[in-house]
Amino acid sequence: MNTSGAARKQGTKNPRRTSVKSLLETVILGGAASIAIASPSAAQETGILKLDTIEIQTSDGKGPRAPVEGYIAEHSRAATKSDVPIREVPQSISVVTRDNMNDRAVQSVSEAMLYSANVNAQRYGADVRSDYFTVRGFPADLYLDGLRIPQIASQSGGYSGFVVEPYSLESVEILRGPSSALFGQSNVGGIVNMVSKQPQAEASHEIYLRGGSFERKEFGADITGPINNDPRFTYRLNGIFRDSNTSYDLGKNDRIAINPSFAWRPDADTSLVVSGGYLKDDMGQAGVIIPAYGSVLPNPTGQTISRDFSDGDPRNAIYKKEIGYAGYDFEHRFNDTFTLRQNFRYSHMKTDYRNLFTGVIPTKGWDGHTIPRTNYLAQPELDAIAFDTQLESRFDTGPVAHTLLVGFDQQWQRLDNYTASASGPTQDLFNPTYGQPLAELSPTTRLLQKQYQTGIYVQDQIEAGKLRVTLGGRKDFVSIRSEQTALASRKTTDYEQDPDKFTGRVGVAYLFDSGLVPYALYSTSFLPTLTLADTPLKPTTGTLKEVGVKYAPEGEDYTVTLSAFEAEQQNVVNRISGVYYQTDEVRVRGIELEGTARLWDRLNLTAALSFQDPEVCESQNPDQIGKLPYTVPKNQQSVFLSYDMPLPGNIEGNLVVGGGVRRIGKTAGDTLNTFYVPSYTLVDAFLRYDIGSYRLQVNAFNLGDKKYVAGCNSTSQCYYGQGRSIVATTSVRW
Repeated sequence: MNTSGAARKQGTKNPRRTSVKSLLETVILGGAASIAIASPSAAQETGILKLDTIEIQTSDGKGPRAPVEGYIAEHSRAATKSDVPIREVPQSISVVTRDNMNDRAVQSVSEAMLYSANVNAQRYGADVRSDYFTVRGFPADLYLDGLRIPQIASQSGGYSGFVVEPYSLESVEILRGPSSALFGQSNVGGIVNMVSKQPQAEASHEIYLRGGSFERKEFGADITGPINNDPRFTYRLNGIFRDSNTSYDLGKNDRIAINPSFAWRPDADTSLVVSGGYLKDDMGQAGVIIPAYGSVLPNPTGQTISRDFSDGDPRNAIYKKEIGYAGYDFEHRFNDTFTLRQNFRYSHMKTDYRNLFTGVIPTKGWDGHTIPRTNYLAQPELDAIAFDTQLESRFDTGPVAHTLLVGFDQQWQRLDNYTASASGPTQDLFNPTYGQPLAELSPTTRLLQKQYQTGIYVQDQIEAGKLRVTLGGRKDFVSIRSEQTALASRKTTDYEQDPDKFTGRVGVAYLFDSGLVPYALYSTSFLPTLTLADTPLKPTTGTLKEVGVKYAPEGEDYTVTLSAFEAEQQNVVNRISGVYYQTDEVRVRGIELEGTARLWDRLNLTAALSFQDPEVCESQNPDQIGKLPYTVPKNQQSVFLSYDMPLPGNIEGNLVVGGGVRRIGKTAGDTLNTFYVPSYTLVDAFLRYDIGSYRLQVNAFNLGDKKYVAGCNSTSQCYYGQGRSIVATTSVRW
C-alpha cells in the first residue's frame, strides 16, 4: 500500500498534489495561458492553447454536502472548511443525517441532536420558540452552511433565536470543542452546523401530510431536478405549512417555511449555488415558566403543578417571528492545486413578543399557589451579513503533502430592540383565572447594538505517511457599539468595545491500517459578549485539551469515537430573571463514547454515552466556587435503532420498526446548587410501512408519558418537558 503523503483515497477531490517547484511553473504557465486567451494570434503562434471538451459532473454522493444514505456520514466540510474525511480530523464530530431525522420525524434542530453524545438538546423543555441546547456543558453557536447565524445575545436561543426549519436540511453537524481558529466567534463547547438541502441533477419529488397530538396539521413538499433537462442548471424548492397547538394551554406551534435554491455548474470545476429562506412563526405563549415548588420541590399546599398550566394570558399571548435570508456559495477549482470558495448571506429577523411570565417567588411567607407575574414586551429587529472567502492550495514538500487554507471573513449585525416591562396580575398555580385586567404596554426602552467582526485565518493540514497534523491560527478584530435609550426622558447610556484576539488549534492523528485512529487536540476559543442590556461584559475565552481514538475501518459500515477532554472557559455569561451574570471560570472534564452502525443490511444503530464533571472554578461570588452550572447534566446515555423487517409470503412493501431510549442525568437547579433537578429517562418509537413510492409512518415521543422537569435556573424558573405526543405521516415520492 502506498502511504506517502501524496497518495490520496480514491474518489477524494483534487487527488493530485503539486510540488513547491510546480507551484511556480503553474503561475508562469497560467499567465501564458491568460495571454493566449486574450490574443488568438498569440495562441496560434505559441501553440499552447487547446480547448478540451467540457464535462459536467454531478454529485457523487460522497462530498461534504451531498445526500447520505443511512445514518453514517463520512465527510464534514465545516470541520476543516475542506473536503477531508471525518476519520482523519483530530476532533470529536457527529453528523445527524437526513435518514436519521426522517426516521425520528424531528421537528426542530434541537430534536435532531437528542441522541448525540454530550448534547443537552432540550434544557428548557417543551419551549418550541428557539433551539436551546448545550454541547459539553456550554451553549453552542449555530451555523448554516458554514456561516454563523445572527444572535441577539451571546447564548444561542433566547426568546428571539434565529431558527431554521429542519425539513430544509440535509444534515446537522456537531463539532465538539472550539472552532474559533477557523470561524471566529464560538464557545469552547463547540458549534453546530446545519447543512441545507442542495439542488440535484436527478429529478426528485416528495409530498407529505402529517397530523397528530395537539391538533397538529402539517403539509410539506420537496422538489428538485434539472432545468430544461440541462444538468448544468438545477433547482430545489422545499417548504412546510403547520397549524398546531402545544402541551401548554395558550401555546401554538404554527409555521410557514419556504426554502428555494438554484445551482449553476458549468463544468466539473465550478459551482454557484444561490439560496434563500423565509420562515414565519406564530407561537402564542409557547414558553412557560413554573416555580420549583410544586414541580421539583414539595409545594406548601402539597399539590403538583399541572403540565398544561400556562403562566400567560390569552389576551397577551403573542409570539410572532419572521425570518428571511438569502446568499450564495461559490466554488472554483483553478487546477489541481488551487481552489477558491466564497460564501455570503444576508439575514433579517423581526419579532413581536408580548407575554406574561412568572416572576420571582418570595423566599419567605409564600402561600404556595399565588405567583407574581411580569408583563413583558419586546420587539427586536435584527439585520446581519456574513461573508467568507477561502483559498485552498494542495501541494507537496518532498514526502509531505499539504492542504493549505487561507481565509478572510467579515460579520456584521445590527439589533434594534424596543422593550417594556411592568408588574402584571398574580395567578393561581392550581386554579388559574385567565382574562384578568391587564395594562397594554408601549415600548419604554430602545437598545441599538452594532457589531462588526473581521477575521484572517490560516490552516495547514499535513499528511506524512499515515500521520495527519492540523495547524490553524486566526486573528479577530471586533467592534461593538451599544446604545440604550429611555424613550420618555431620551436619556441614553452607551458603551463601546473593541476586543481583538488570536486563537489557534493544533491537532494530530495517526491512521492505522486496522481503521484505528488515535488523535490529540489543543484549541482555544474567543466570543465577544452581547447582551440585551446596556452593561458591557468581557469577551469569553476558552481552552480545550482533548485526546481520543476513532475506529472506522474503510469499507465497513460502522464508526466509533471515544474521547476525553478538559474544557475551560473564562467570563461565562448566565442570565437569571433578566439579569446577566458573568462568572470568572467554568471547567468541564469529561469522557464521551459514540457509535453509529449499519449491521446485517437491516439494522441502523446510533448510541452515545457521556460522563462529565462541570465545575465553577473561579467566581466573584465565593459561594459559587466548586458548584455545578445549572442545566448541565453530569451524565447522559442514549441509543436509537431502526430495523427493516422482511414481510412474510407475497406481502408487498417493507416494514421498518424502531425506537430509542435517552437518559439525562440530574442537574443543578440554581447557581448555588441549593436543589437539584432529578434525572429522567424517555422512550421514543416509530413504525413505518413502505410500498412503492408511498410511505406511512407513526412516531411516538415520550411513549410512557413521563412527567419530568427538563431544567431549572432558580427556584422561580423551571421548565416542564414534553409529554407524550404522537404524529402520523403519509408521504409519496417519485
